[in-house]
Amino acid sequence: MGRTENPSIWEKIQRNVQETERLIGQKKYNLAMIKARQTMEYMVKLHCDKAGIVESTPDTMIRELYGGKWISKSTAEHYLQILSIGEQAAKDGDNGAFNANQAYHLLSQEVYAFSNSDKPERTRRSAREASVSRGSDSSRAASSRAAAGSRTSSSRAVPQSRSRRRQRSGFYGLDLLKLLIPIVLIIVLIFLICILAPKDTPTEETSTAPVTTEAPTTMASTEPETTEEETAAPVVYRTTDVLNVRSGPSTNDERIGKLDAGASIEVIGDYDETWAIIIYNGQEAYVSKDYLTLEEPAE
Repeated sequence: MGRTENPSIWEKIQRNVQETERLIGQKKYNLAMIKARQTMEYMVKLHCDKAGIVESTPDTMIRELYGGKWISKSTAEHYLQILSIGEQAAKDGDNGAFNANQAYHLLSQEVYAFSNSDKPERTRRSAREASVSRGSDSSRAASSRAAAGSRTSSSRAVPQSRSRRRQRSGFYGLDLLKLLIPIVLIIVLIFLICILAPKDTPTEETSTAPVTTEAPTTMASTEPETTEEETAAPVVYRTTDVLNVRSGPSTNDERIGKLDAGASIEVIGDYDETWAIIIYNGQEAYVSKDYLTLEEPAE
């Protein structure tokens, strides 16, 4: 359907799927979720063009397509889920690996189903061609029976028909194999990402633990012991990779600098579970906790 009616948009959908996969491989999960939502909207517009549905908001078009039975219930649910994940990434700056992989997995399923939505028309075309072929075979068989007898001509016509059916079946098998190979590769990639992604979680827990335990002791009382604790050495973290320094706690905020891998920095507080607050060039700035690890104090 989509490939024959609007090839330019279908090519854009295919490029966006590849771009989403590339962004996940680069751990740019926020951009991957936004790209998945954009690709889903292209498919919804193509559905609406065929159904004659007036373009409106994405969620409204999805519900109208489902109400008119142009798409299945599972497809509608997948579209709405991709839309929700993409909006959360755009508005709240969500950069989680789990949501990005989930959006990409749902998108891959629907793109595969979308690419095969024109197969019924192709089947009807093949049936018409087979009918013409059978008529031609029948006329040749009649001429052959007049010359050599009905039994001999039948024995020759049947193998020819079977050979054509096997040939057509072989073509369809190759088409299906070409479609299945990318899907298998995608599933393997998602499986590897799911195995590797959770390894960052222990680092976040160990890096945030000292900060939360020290906060109550500095604010609990005004005794002399508190003054001694406030003058103790600050909590120092080390970067595990090149780390961007931003003016706000979001990947959409301006990047005001960067820290090299292995650099030591002082964290003055937590903004949330994802972002830490530091002092950079005399002002407060924000860095991602995903690339910080607690630096062991020198003995």
